[in-house]
Amino acid sequence: MPTSTVFWIATALVVIGQLMILRSTIRAMRGASSQRARRGIEWSYAIVPVIALSFVLAATWRAAERHDARTQVTGEVTR
Repeated sequence: MPTSTVFWIATALVVIGQLMILRSTIRAMRGASSQRARRGIEWSYAIVPVIALSFVLAATWRAAERHDARTQVTGEVTR
C-alpha cells in the first residue's frame, strides 16, 4: 500500500476522532450550567490536541514526501 494512502487513511481517522471529541465537549457544556472560565478550560483541553496533531500530521507528510522523493531518485525499493 503506498505511503500516501496509509497517511490519508490515518489522517481521516484522526479527524473523525477529533470531531467526536469536540462534539462530546459541546454536548457536555450544553447540558451543564458551568461557569464561563470552566468552558474556556474545556475548550482548551479539546482544541490543543487538534493543533498538536495538525503539526504532527504535517511533519509526517513532509517526511513521507522526502522519503518518496529520495526513493525515486536512488531507485531503491524499501519495505
